[in-house]
Amino acid sequence: MARPRSFDRGDVEETLLDVFWARGYARASMEELTAAAGILRGSLYAAYAGKEAMFRAAATRYVEQLQAALATNKTGLDGVQHVLDTVVRLTVRDPQRRGCLILNAIPEAAAMSAETREQLDAALQSMRALLRARLREAQRDARTMVDLEPLVALLFAASVAIRVLGRAGHDRRFLQQIATGAIEAARSCLARGKE
Repeated sequence: MARPRSFDRGDVEETLLDVFWARGYARASMEELTAAAGILRGSLYAAYAGKEAMFRAAATRYVEQLQAALATNKTGLDGVQHVLDTVVRLTVRDPQRRGCLILNAIPEAAAMSAETREQLDAALQSMRALLRARLREAQRDARTMVDLEPLVALLFAASVAIRVLGRAGHDRRFLQQIATGAIEAARSCLARGKE
């Protein structure tokens, strides 16, 4: 009896990520996924139990890579600047301009399970939480009392706009202006809170 072919799960998930990121969830066929992974369909199903589980594994890998890219020892507004500058850099560095896997999946989310929708929402919430944490540091450093939630929303919206407009082909200069404008608005708001 032949032994099932073993494979490196990390390599497979990286391949699945590439397919889903390029094609989207609905347009990525099982034939494309198995061909790209280079393993038999049965082996892929045995490991992931279906296409949606494969997508969740790919999305987890994407978020881990994004979190690694965003990691820094910078705090406060310098930390915010790092986040938005990194989003710009990742956007323009991608020659295919695929945008953000999580944002790209939102239009398809209605057809996905609650588990997958929750995973997508958690990824978005983690970006907001990161921005909120850096703003709290900035607020503490500036000794100011400002409602941070509108600033969190503004900076989060800037990160989304950079990814979406970057995918649409806008140049680095324009994307960087979005980042810089959002950070300067946050800086100005925090400064006004001291008056």
